[in-house]
Amino acid sequence: MLTHWSKILLEIRKETGFTRSKLSKISGVGVSTIENYEKNKIEEPSIYKMEALLAAMGYELEAVQP
Repeated sequence: MLTHWSKILLEIRKETGFTRSKLSKISGVGVSTIENYEKNKIEEPSIYKMEALLAAMGYELEAVQP
């Protein structure tokens, strides 16, 4: 499941043209946290942070769940 979220986050961020820095400013989630999520370095991503990141890019959490 971890790989699932890291791939989704990276793919959506690239698709929307956001840099990590821009996404961080809009979502309130730190750049290093975004990087760690994308590189699958965080064992259990915070559902609240994932929700904030996805919302900042115009997505809803429910729309990207398996």
